[in-house]
Amino acid sequence: MIDPVYCAQHHKAYVGQVKQARFPRLADQLVQADDWVEVAIKFYPCPGVKAYGFDLRVKTCLRLQCQRSLQPFGFPVDVALSGAFVESMALAESLPEEMAVFELPEDKVALNALVEDELLLQIPLSPVDTSASLPDYEPAVPEWGASESDVHDEKSDNPFQALQGLKSQND
Repeated sequence: MIDPVYCAQHHKAYVGQVKQARFPRLADQLVQADDWVEVAIKFYPCPGVKAYGFDLRVKTCLRLQCQRSLQPFGFPVDVALSGAFVESMALAESLPEEMAVFELPEDKVALNALVEDELLLQIPLSPVDTSASLPDYEPAVPEWGASESDVHDEKSDNPFQALQGLKSQND
């Protein structure tokens, strides 16, 4: 737990590594949660605004299940986030648009929850390994035999032939 106001006023920076398994919501989404997450965060006061800024960098490789091949694959994540804690959301309008805005809680902030949220946002809705191919499968409907299709082709050479026969009978 950290105090973002104190950290920003004192220009604190933290760098470290955390196992993916330490993030329970993230671990539930992964095939394996044994890789390291590299985290770097730097706090600073926002000039001219009563806001406490931070730059967060998170880097790891997520082991996801490919929705095409159903095999596990590595999904590299390297994300940078600039954000600010504000005492009131009304102050958010004075911050740059590209900054993520968080309302300053009365207590300290759980840095691990901030990192876990950012990692969860990086997981695609339907993860696909671009190098994977579709698995071999048996079709549910058996293929039609060649003899049946040949007979069908002979009858359907001219779809209007039956109409031509009806027309000649009426005359």
